[in-house]
Amino acid sequence: MLINELNSIPLYEQIVIYIKKQIKDGILTPGDRLLSVREMANSLKINPNTVNRAYKILEKEEFIIVLHGKGTFVKNISQTQPIDFKKKELKLQLELLLLGIHYQNISKEEAQNWINTFYSKIGTNL
Repeated sequence: MLINELNSIPLYEQIVIYIKKQIKDGILTPGDRLLSVREMANSLKINPNTVNRAYKILEKEEFIIVLHGKGTFVKNISQTQPIDFKKKELKLQLELLLLGIHYQNISKEEAQNWINTFYSKIGTNL
């Protein structure tokens, strides 16, 4: 996993985005065990609290499940409501798109104009 301490995106969010992308791309599948908080922190050379914060977010959003004493695992899609999972999938796609926009130094205003143009084409305003 690559994280960038110079990036304006907080480290814990970079971890969340990375793990979500790994799940979306099928690299991490239901039942796969993630590194422990301490193992992940050591491998990234960051504070364990940062990893813990990322894992808490992923657990709250139901991408992972923490089984105390056993480990942290990618959650089975069937354990999540289908509609909720679809929303999470769309949100993840949007996060990845916004991350790409950020890395291309596209301004928030220009991205907002793209969104407004799209919505005007389909007849809906934001």
